[in-house]
Amino acid sequence: MTRLFCLPFSLLFAAGMAIASTDAPTERELHTSECVAALDARSEELARQIKAGQSDSRPLLVSTLEAGAAFIGQAYLQGDRDEARSQSLLAAALQAQKQLPEADLATRQSACAQEGDRLLSKIDPIGRFVMSRLVQRRLQKLLGD
Repeated sequence: MTRLFCLPFSLLFAAGMAIASTDAPTERELHTSECVAALDARSEELARQIKAGQSDSRPLLVSTLEAGAAFIGQAYLQGDRDEARSQSLLAAALQAQKQLPEADLATRQSACAQEGDRLLSKIDPIGRFVMSRLVQRRLQKLLGD
């Protein structure tokens, strides 16, 4: 599965966890990685739909990418910057989510998208500009635009 935040997003997320890798993950770290993983799966599915001709899914894909970027940006602003740790947590969350029933994953995706939207409302104009550029790059990568 291609990662939602490959390259630019994974770099932000990877820069996103500051606690030493020997410490147990915090609830916030676990929640962030679960939401990024859930939104990753949602983005991949939306990209497949768009490639299959359902162009009306594009706004939802953009919104999903923005929500994921908001989680990553929040982690970064809170000082989380341990790349290896963040990649490990994300990989574990992606693996664990494979065991979720489809309905539970859909519920998590919806809740994470809503929370990401709330986080977005708190981003200043400069942060929005940076996030917008990253979302556009990821959109190009997902869709081959």
